[in-house]
Amino acid sequence: MQVTVFGASGRVGRQVVERLVKNNYQVVAFIHHNNPFSDYPDVQIVSGSIADQAAVSKAIANSQAVISTLGSWGSPTKDIVSVGVQNITQAMGQQGISRLITLSGANAFYGLDRPTVIDKLTHTFLGIIAGKILRDGEKHLVILEATNLDWTCIRSPVMTKSTKSAYRLTNKIPSLLASIPRAAAARAVVDQLQDKTHYHQAPVIYRA
Repeated sequence: MQVTVFGASGRVGRQVVERLVKNNYQVVAFIHHNNPFSDYPDVQIVSGSIADQAAVSKAIANSQAVISTLGSWGSPTKDIVSVGVQNITQAMGQQGISRLITLSGANAFYGLDRPTVIDKLTHTFLGIIAGKILRDGEKHLVILEATNLDWTCIRSPVMTKSTKSAYRLTNKIPSLLASIPRAAAARAVVDQLQDKTHYHQAPVIYRA
């Protein structure tokens, strides 16, 4: 299976690419600037902007699945996730690719959530301190829900450098104190390529 990874040069994206290579997937890595995969000669590199529809379409050509680990924290507009997913889903529809796995913040609400009062208070607090990031994540979920794609979004709390990769997926929104190793998030994303359990869902990842 050929898989295209957007956000491939990010801290989670790199681990996703490395895990895909170790599991014998053919990988296309979409990067914006520097190529961190010089040690992986079989990884196909596509450089460009996620806002460039032509570049996105080129990157997914001949792939059977797409992964997005895009993040907006370092961007001035704080809309990279939603803009990227809008372009990705459009290109996937045009090319007949159905499987999409994305990554987002754990406190981004979506249609199937049943938030508690505490969840709503936490959401309000995050909206004050990181409103653009939160709205970007939620907008990307709205875009996913409006498609006919076989999508899954892994919602993640704060990530750590730990190399532990054990995890579990639930529908419970986490507290602000929750965290997950990046290695676990990368493993969960890659695992979804062979797991249909969470089609059209946005489970939250927790430590196992």
